[in-house]
Amino acid sequence: MAIRSKVMDSRSYVTRGTSTVGISTTWPVLTVLTYVLIASQGLAQPAEAPSPLHLDPSAPMGATRLNSFYPTWWGSPPQAPVTVPCREPGTCVQCHKAQANMDPSHALPCAQCHRGDPTAEDEKLAHIGLIADPGDLRLVEQTCGKCHEDVVRRVRISPMALAPRMINHTRFAFGAQKTPVPAHSTVDAATLTQVPSPSQSGNLGDDLLRRSCLRCHLHTRGSARWGEHRGLGCSACHVAYPNSADGRPRVHALVRSVGPTACLKCHNANHVGSDFVGLFEKDFQRGFVSPFVKGRQPPRIYGAEQHRLSADVHFRRGMECMDCHSIDEVHGSGEAPRSALPGVTISCEGCHVNGDHPALLPQPDGTLLLLRGGGRKVPKWNAELVPHRVDRHREKLRCSACHAAWSFQDYGLHLMLEERADYWKWAPTRGQNDPQVQELLDRFVGTEADLVPPAQGERAAKPVSEWEPPATRDWLTGELRPGAWFRGYTARQWEVPPLGLDSAGKIALLRPMSQYVITHVDAEDNLLKDREIPNTGAGSPALVVNPYTPHTITPTGRPCHDCHGNPKAAGLGDGFVGLKKPGLNPLWKPEDQIPGHNFRWDAFIDEVGKPFQFSTRPSAGPLDANTLQRLMHTSARQRALWHEFLSREKR
Repeated sequence: MAIRSKVMDSRSYVTRGTSTVGISTTWPVLTVLTYVLIASQGLAQPAEAPSPLHLDPSAPMGATRLNSFYPTWWGSPPQAPVTVPCREPGTCVQCHKAQANMDPSHALPCAQCHRGDPTAEDEKLAHIGLIADPGDLRLVEQTCGKCHEDVVRRVRISPMALAPRMINHTRFAFGAQKTPVPAHSTVDAATLTQVPSPSQSGNLGDDLLRRSCLRCHLHTRGSARWGEHRGLGCSACHVAYPNSADGRPRVHALVRSVGPTACLKCHNANHVGSDFVGLFEKDFQRGFVSPFVKGRQPPRIYGAEQHRLSADVHFRRGMECMDCHSIDEVHGSGEAPRSALPGVTISCEGCHVNGDHPALLPQPDGTLLLLRGGGRKVPKWNAELVPHRVDRHREKLRCSACHAAWSFQDYGLHLMLEERADYWKWAPTRGQNDPQVQELLDRFVGTEADLVPPAQGERAAKPVSEWEPPATRDWLTGELRPGAWFRGYTARQWEVPPLGLDSAGKIALLRPMSQYVITHVDAEDNLLKDREIPNTGAGSPALVVNPYTPHTITPTGRPCHDCHGNPKAAGLGDGFVGLKKPGLNPLWKPEDQIPGHNFRWDAFIDEVGKPFQFSTRPSAGPLDANTLQRLMHTSARQRALWHEFLSREKR
């Protein structure tokens, strides 16, 4: 009975951990919901919106309109060339009439890319040796590599294919290796070896990676959920799959760029990329399901629902991911990744200060134009602005620390490896964004725990007597193993992003995303791990907060008081200074549900500069004691500059 009691406590805690804290998470839900209800009844027509996330006024009422909450393409649709008939198609076109044409550069004989036997009349004979997706990295030397040998060589050992930073930072956080320096990857490649199976390593971090995380690298097709359909390898980026439910590309052609749509096939949920277009994943609990139309819940994109926040100014001005991320970042540099740091090579200063950004076109009058920006001029650094005149801002501050409007803050990541068939417990949190978990809940509890029925209709639950224990697949090998990784968060916020130091010693935003709490219950109801925080390879608790560059940039930076004198910005957590009594008065109570620990999720550091939480990035982490004191205790000069700044703003 003691074990059963602990399991009940643990699962209650994990479920409770999905409640979102903060009034800021309420108003977007109510605003969008009210708007949608009015528009759906024909009482108002949607006005022109500043972002592509709006109801399509040209769509008829009904199922088509339910899909119009999200754009078919993020930004501009891909510029697919006019197609021409393929050369020497053979018998292939007898069945594949829709694929008889191709873009002019690739209108080759079908068998040159797809292999098979183009002379056979019988389908089975014709498909012997068929390569369904020529971009598949396992076979790409026979296809794309025939013409693009160097590109293929680089892509096969690129971060996009190997996911080395995700793998090694996670293994370091779980204590499976001493440093986060890349040693393992999705497959054996160059100097890296495949992430071990949990049966080899005995580490739950490896199991978490293989069954819950690693579905987005180029060796796997990933999820088949609405909006996530894509190809393998080269096809993942160069074949135009829209945000649709049918999972089919819109043209039989290869395009140079599908824009943000291709990137968001993988870079969605509360990870880098979705913030660029203004998406913030909603909480998992069913009470956050909204909006709805005519009593139905519309389809989800990327397996979750999102708050719709301010999109990045670069996206609003027509820029795409590849305008700031170099081809070497995407295709790879030609060498296997060796650094634990991100491989970003282009900075804000390159565009707005130095003017040496490769996407810029200098003009005779000294101005700069964005090459693909429709004649738009690029704003240049103004040294006369009050915040820009502060020496420490120029020397120590990342641009995004001030110019990011908001940032992902997912506090307390509670992960439960469950091997029992106990699905009703998880049914109210079916929004948790794991396709295998969602499939299990759909199969056994249907939609009976939903508050709002989905557009596809209601599905009855299976009788408990017919439930099977959960089993999920290894994304690297396809092996089916007992159990599934369920998850929840203590709180999800976006306002007032906290500050810390990056690996270069500059002040950057810190992102809590991997504050791990692990529970493991086997099929016999044995509690193998009970709300444990693992220790990293360096011996510190795996309460991980890493520097992050939000893709939520605005032309106007944060006001002075948003950082100076603000305990949350300083990493001390939400609270008030000097209210009723001196010192910091926190809003969050200390965590009391994790054995052996006593801390606040949103506090990374104490008032004298001692860190509670840590970074997996070298030399990065919460603010140092000196910077903390300067930030929390404003000087007379800072107050004078603040007054000058406010005075200029009023003019």
